[in-house]
Amino acid sequence: MSLKESYQFCFKMGVAIPRQVLKDEPVLRHIAQEYDSITCENDMKPENLLDAEANRKEPERYDRSPAVTFEKIDPYMEYAKKNGIGMRGHTLVWHNQTPRWFFAKDYRNEEDAPLADRETMLARMESYIRTVMTYVQQKWPGVIYAWDVVNEAVVEEGLRESFWIGTVGQDFVLQAFRFARKYSDGSAALFYNDYDTFLPWKREAIYDLILRPLLEEGLVDGMGMQTHLTMETDLDEYEKSLRYYGALPLQVQITELDNHNTDLSEESMERLAQRYESLFDRLVKARKDKAADLTGVTFWGLQDDMSWLTAFRKERSYPLLFDGQLKPKKAYYAVLGAAEK
Repeated sequence: MSLKESYQFCFKMGVAIPRQVLKDEPVLRHIAQEYDSITCENDMKPENLLDAEANRKEPERYDRSPAVTFEKIDPYMEYAKKNGIGMRGHTLVWHNQTPRWFFAKDYRNEEDAPLADRETMLARMESYIRTVMTYVQQKWPGVIYAWDVVNEAVVEEGLRESFWIGTVGQDFVLQAFRFARKYSDGSAALFYNDYDTFLPWKREAIYDLILRPLLEEGLVDGMGMQTHLTMETDLDEYEKSLRYYGALPLQVQITELDNHNTDLSEESMERLAQRYESLFDRLVKARKDKAADLTGVTFWGLQDDMSWLTAFRKERSYPLLFDGQLKPKKAYYAVLGAAEK
């Protein structure tokens, strides 16, 4: 039994993939066998869709309607459609991996270039969201089933300081969801996505600053819990957050799952397997108890050698279900076992 077959009674099983695997037939067969959802690891983020050359060459033409190119995402869409795999759209509005020139007057690329005004940036935001959503809805209907409309907007001080705050203002999240709802054909759920969603202060802040205003206008359909765990993350506290979001009239999806682990010993791999088993026990129970409308789980990486964590943490990480040769680890079988309980 594969991951997707084991959990078809419960939720989609997905994985984030990088561009290079699209030319690797054995890996593509593995993905189609194990998963019924994929996410572009980077290629659907604004820096990869915005056409830098066109925008900077003709800034007057594109001032309020930025040029966008889809050459990087079409191969993902084609693969997903051909294999009957759903896709999560990640992500429309984010402070990171969105180039500074996008926020600048005349799309100027100097580090000190003056920023565009609120009206211009609202127009750019609306045009970008409209262009991207309309393209995939018309050319690839039904492939994308969820959009991360806004990603990682909350920090301990409140809303994160960013070029979105600096140009549009404190209501940029609300504006983004208004545009996404306006141009959605209803085939994809609209999500807010963030990390460390299991921390008590953050789940409260996400509700107060993000979800409550969006729910009041009927603009949001789901909460994305990234779920980048460590071996010390308190899974009891994590479960509290899962059920907290689950009590809202929203879908919940685990969108970027991994578990940072630097020890490759047999004992450590056994502990990693136990961690994943405990997590999936809680996910399945919350779904069965109707404590959360959990509709998807996505692993952030195919195999250990492709994990972003090694570079991010600056130490070798072995956080996933498959090793560097794409062979299943004990954690893989632990996740399968959790589905059978």
